[in-house]
Amino acid sequence: MSAGSKEEMQNQLNQESTTPNVVKVAIACQGGGIHAAFEVGVLVEILENIQQQKIARQERFRLIGVSGTSAGALNALMVWYGLADKGGKAGSETEAIKKLESFWDGFAAVNVAEKVLNRLSYSAFRARELEIPWLGINAPILNLNPRGAIVEVVTASLPVFGVRKEYYDLEELLNESCPEFESIDWPGQKTRLLVGATDVIHGIETVFDSNFNNKTGPTLDGWREQRPLTLHGVSASGTLPEFLPAQRVGDRCYWDGLYSLNPPIREFWINTPEVPDEIWVLRINPQRATEEPKSNSEIQHRENELMGNLSLNKELDFIRHINGWALEGWLNPGFLGALYPRLGVKLRTIKMKQETADTLQYSSKFNRSGDFIKQLKKEGREVAQGWLNKWLNKKPEEEADFSYPKDAGYD
Repeated sequence: MSAGSKEEMQNQLNQESTTPNVVKVAIACQGGGIHAAFEVGVLVEILENIQQQKIARQERFRLIGVSGTSAGALNALMVWYGLADKGGKAGSETEAIKKLESFWDGFAAVNVAEKVLNRLSYSAFRARELEIPWLGINAPILNLNPRGAIVEVVTASLPVFGVRKEYYDLEELLNESCPEFESIDWPGQKTRLLVGATDVIHGIETVFDSNFNNKTGPTLDGWREQRPLTLHGVSASGTLPEFLPAQRVGDRCYWDGLYSLNPPIREFWINTPEVPDEIWVLRINPQRATEEPKSNSEIQHRENELMGNLSLNKELDFIRHINGWALEGWLNPGFLGALYPRLGVKLRTIKMKQETADTLQYSSKFNRSGDFIKQLKKEGREVAQGWLNKWLNKKPEEEADFSYPKDAGYD
């Protein structure tokens, strides 16, 4: 891209920043286990802000899409389902907030049996991470085949001790949280949902797409496939093979989308009537580390962060290249050129505080303590309040402060 083109783009941006047009926004939710509770606070704050804008009749941005992978997919689903028209009733931001909150209330350890189970399992993860004995045995022995007889016997016995089925069976919790999923008015949806998963056998990046519930059959494009959205597909998006067997959806087997799409983004301008002006990425896995990881615990944690960011950064870099083509006018005329924003799709990051990110570990992604979840949700709200205030009141010359990849890491 030439220097002149960059100057032209900035001049256009400065002129259009003062235009009171409603910005079309898509929110992308990274996966990261329980750390995704941070996203809940961010999403609640964004939804409440949308409500306030509607009441004041001063709409600044509109949510046209949400995507997610693994725990991020659960958050994205709850927002989308709450906003969706179903059973002859209109969705709303209020319902989306209630769905988010109630889902995580059910996902957390709430009764005595679940709290004890969470404490035991989290302690085992932490012991394995630190390579110390746990209950008199070496922690790696706790690596059990999720399809094995021992795991099946333990799982079957959990209700006897008072553990809710919704606590250990994600599909049960999803069905309980989305009871009217089958009555959704698919053609009438104003918000699009994308959920990322990995086809284990074929190695294909799979996107379960709400726009495809009006279509017949999946669409395969190279190593990427779009399929109709199902609750089972959302469950598959969060299936880590270390803990659960691969989930079957139709004739395919799926693992967590962490291995391929975390989360899916580029589909937001494929098979769609409108492309977002901005994509707000809710980042759970820090882009940068404070220092070189040296212990086994630090290495495992950093490996997980890098794996979680690999696919995301490739998606965002792809968009940056498309933005360059849009600026140069290479997309016009043509279908994509007619849809794609003339100045490109702006990429922005919302992330937790650095001091919080520095204290988290891989093992804490499995800590279902209600207090831990509440703490992350609270921080999400605080961060989103400051971020939204800055975004809503930004001046044209401050636009660079929000640009990816500058805002992906910590200063």
